[in-house]
This record gives sequence, structure tokens and C-alpha cells, in this order.
Amino acid sequence: MLKAVGEAFSVVGAGAKLWLKHWPVLLTIALLALAGRMGAQWAALRLSDIYNTLGWLALVFGPLSAVTGIVLMLYTLRHSMPALTRAADTTAPEDPLRHRERRLIDMLASVLVPFLAVYASYGFLKEDLFRFYNSLYGEEYAQADFFSGELSDGSRFEIGTGWVLPVVIVSAVVLKFGLAKLEGRKSGWGLGLLGAYVEALWLAAIATYLTIYKDIAWDWVESRRGVEMFVDGWEAMLSKLGPFADVVDAVGSFAINVAANVDSLIIVPIAWLTVGAVVYGHKLVEPSPPPQPRLLRMVPGPVRRAGLELSSEVTERFHGLFGGLRQLAVAGLAPMLMFVVAFLASKRLEDGLNELARWIIGPQSASQYLAFTPHITIFTRAIGLTVTMCLLAAAVERVLATGGAVRDDEEETERTRQPA
Repeated sequence: MLKAVGEAFSVVGAGAKLWLKHWPVLLTIALLALAGRMGAQWAALRLSDIYNTLGWLALVFGPLSAVTGIVLMLYTLRHSMPALTRAADTTAPEDPLRHRERRLIDMLASVLVPFLAVYASYGFLKEDLFRFYNSLYGEEYAQADFFSGELSDGSRFEIGTGWVLPVVIVSAVVLKFGLAKLEGRKSGWGLGLLGAYVEALWLAAIATYLTIYKDIAWDWVESRRGVEMFVDGWEAMLSKLGPFADVVDAVGSFAINVAANVDSLIIVPIAWLTVGAVVYGHKLVEPSPPPQPRLLRMVPGPVRRAGLELSSEVTERFHGLFGGLRQLAVAGLAPMLMFVVAFLASKRLEDGLNELARWIIGPQSASQYLAFTPHITIFTRAIGLTVTMCLLAAAVERVLATGGAVRDDEEETERTRQPA
């Protein structure tokens, strides 16, 4: 227990040193990334007036700008941490589709999946959609001529639903596969960047729909008769407990709040660690995967090879994600717990900065304060993001070192001295 507490403080100390050393660069990158996110919403609004699909295609640049800023901040910090420096200097394995050294952009899906979990848990996906819809409503109602009957047809609000969404996703996956094959024949970053956008397009579409349908599913659960019976039974039990009712009710409310915020307490910190493990460890040889199930080994060789070839594009795309999760599993529970504690503490920093800004500005009318709010939020969010990235870099270095993915200089020297 004391060792875990000491490691948590060591991560916080290492993160503080990183922030003091790199905060100007980190803050600049964070502000540019958040400005790019807001710029994507502005571009989506303007392009939707030309054609509605163009607006939705531009909206994807919001999360793509955010993840680009995060990767750049993590890259800025890598040379200040010995273990991360050795990981960055390692020669990456060959990409089986492109037949060259594997790059981080080739594994963008492995970064986007945990990042979109963070993005959605923070409410950024809902915020993007709300601002987009709110701006559309404002423009459409401002331009509508109610007296002549010329009203908006609502086409700017439409997005692919039903069978359209699977078609978009399948088309994006096929296009990404073709771009990967073409990139293997032609060098350059152009095809890689186009492939990164296509990757972000279909993953963001899935994440958006999952966010929407999660709320629908939760409303459906709350409307069930079984939930109503449970609530009635709970209230009846409390009424019989007399003076102990308040204590039991407080304990029950605390348990429900913990269960309702499991994404903030567990999923988001682990997703952040996975992002860092993929960014810093994509060049490393992952720990040995578990052996194949006996049933799969019984499949004839030609059939097994054909299946592996057909699925190689998808599995390679998420290879870094699985490798990052294996790194976390090998490192054990202690590094994850110490980052969770440090991460939750850093989240309170952003809330404190917002309160400080309110105190500095002082009492204002509602319209004036709403004019200040977006700028204050971006600045405080950028500061909080820089602190989180420093803590993440310090925690991932401990994860990679604990998991044996990188060796200390003394261990490497001792290993090379031993006879073969």
C-alpha cells in the first residue's frame, strides 16, 4: 500500500517537472488543437449551406484536430523521459500491408478508439453536435420568411440513418484498405493523411451513434416496470428503517453515483493510458500474445491462412490497440491505479481554474458572461489538458518500464556483456 502511494507521488512529481519544463509548447499545441476543433464546427456550418453531407464530413475534423494535438504533445515530452526516449529510438517492425517500417499514422485506429472513448465521456461529441445543431437552427430561423411561407426544408439537419450508416462505414473501410495497398507502392504522407481522415470518419460516425443510442437505451431501462418496482421497494424499505433511513439512503446514493460515473472513474483513465501506450509503444515488440485456441489449431492450414489474409487489414489496424492493452496488463494494476488517482486530481484543477476566472471577471450580466464563457472554457481546458498529458507521459513511462517493454541502460549493458 505504501509502495503504491509512493509510486503515485513519484508520477505526480515527474509530471510536474515535465509541465514546468514544457508548458509553453504544450499550451500552444493545446490551444491550436482546440481552436482547430472550433474551426471544424464553423466549417461544417458553412459547408452544410452548400450541401448537407459536406457539413458532416467537415465536422469529423473536430476530434481529428484534438487527437492530433494530443499526439504532438506526447511527442514533445518523449525526449524528457529516458524510457520513452529509448522507445522512440527503436526500429519499428515492418508493416505487412505497406512493406515498410510501421509508423504511428498507420495505427491511427488504435489511437482513435480509446481517444473517442475519452472524447465521448467528456461530453465533447454531444457538445459538437449540440453546437452544430444550435447554429443551424439559428441560421435557418433567421433566414426563414414566415409571412411568405418560405420555410426551411430541414435538409441541412439530415445525416445518414438506417441503411445509409452501414454503407458509409463499409465504403470507408474498403477505401482505407485500398489506400493502404496503394501506399505500399507509392511513398509520401499524402495517402497516409487521407487514410487517417477516412479512418476518423467511420470511427467518429460509430461513436456518435453509440452516444445517441446509449441515452435512448438508458431512457428505455428507466421506463421499465422492474426499475419502478425496485424504486418503490427501496422507498418502502427506507420508511421502515426509522432513524437509520438517512444513513442507508446516503450509502445507496453513493453506490449509485459511483456506478453511474464508472466511465469517469475507470474507463477514461484506462483509455488515456491506452492512448499513451500506443503512441509511445507502437515501435516496440508487444508481449507475446496468448496461444491460439485448440479449436482454431484444428482448422486446416490453407483455410486458416486464407482467413488470416482476409482479416489482416482489420487486425493490423487495431494491432497497436491490442498491444497497448497487453502492455497495461503486463505492467499490472499498480501503474494504472496511480494514474487514476493523479488523473482525478488533475480534473479538479480545471474546475478550480474556471472558478478563479469567474472570480476575476466578477459579476456580469448573463449576456456578457455568455460572451466570455467559450474563451475561458477553451483556455482552462487547454491548461488541464497539458497537465493531463504530463501525468500521462510519466505514467506510461512507468508502465513500459514495469512491463519490460524497454530496458534500463544498466540492464541492457549487463545483458550484452553476457556470453551468448
